[in-house]
Amino acid sequence: MCNESEHRQPYSRKWAEPNSAQRIVDIGTGSGILALMMAQKAQALACIDAIEINEGAASQAAFNFQNAKWSKQLFIHHSDIKTFEAPYQYDMIITNPPYFDTPHQETKAYSTQPEKRNLARQTSSLNPNELFKRASAMLVELGSMYCVYPSSIEDNVIEIALSCGFALKKIMYVRHSSEKAPYLCVFHFTKRASGLAGLNRQHVLASIAADSRQTLTIKDEQGQYTHEYKALCQPFYLKF
Repeated sequence: MCNESEHRQPYSRKWAEPNSAQRIVDIGTGSGILALMMAQKAQALACIDAIEINEGAASQAAFNFQNAKWSKQLFIHHSDIKTFEAPYQYDMIITNPPYFDTPHQETKAYSTQPEKRNLARQTSSLNPNELFKRASAMLVELGSMYCVYPSSIEDNVIEIALSCGFALKKIMYVRHSSEKAPYLCVFHFTKRASGLAGLNRQHVLASIAADSRQTLTIKDEQGQYTHEYKALCQPFYLKF
C-alpha cells in the first residue's frame, strides 16, 4: 500500500503548473500540502483557497499556512465543498479527493482509523459525480482541474468529467514498480463550453497527444526511487 505523500507527489513540478492562474482552490486540502506546493510555484499575487471538511486537518493546515513564507496568499476554509460558497470562479482546481469506497463491514484497516479521517477519505463523503458538478460551477471557462483517482475507476471518472463539460488534456498513470500495474491516475481536465458527453474512454485517449499520456514508476527493481520520480518531486522533497 502506498503512503499518502505518494498520492500527492505526482502533482509536483511539471504536472500541476499554476502558470498565470490568479485564483486557485485546493478541494480537500488535508494539512495543506498541495496548497503549499502551489503557493511555491504560483505568481506572487495568486490567491489560494484551501477547503477542508475535517476540523483537525483544517487547523493543521491553518498552522502550516501561518508559518509559510507564502502565508499572505493562502486561506483555509473549514467547510464541506458541497455547501462552500465560492467568492468567485477559479482559474485552477487541484484536489486529492476521497478514494476509498465505504466499507460494507468492519475491517481492521477501517476500524483502526478515526471516524473523521475515514469520512475525509471515503467516496461516500464526496463521490466523483458530486465533485465534477461542483468543480464545473466553480471553474472559469478553459480553467484547469487536476485530480487523482485509483486506476480501477479511470473509465468512470472520464465519463463523469465529460458529462460535466470537461475535456481531458493529460493523464499520468502511477505504478509502484515496472512489474506492477498502475494503481493511480492523475488527470488534467479543462472546462469546455461544448458538451463532450457520449464519447468513450478510447475516443478521449485517442484524441490527446501521445506525450500527454505518461507513466510514472515510483521505485526501481532495487526498491530505490526512480530518477523520474526524484526529478518530479525534487523541488518539494528535501531528501531528493
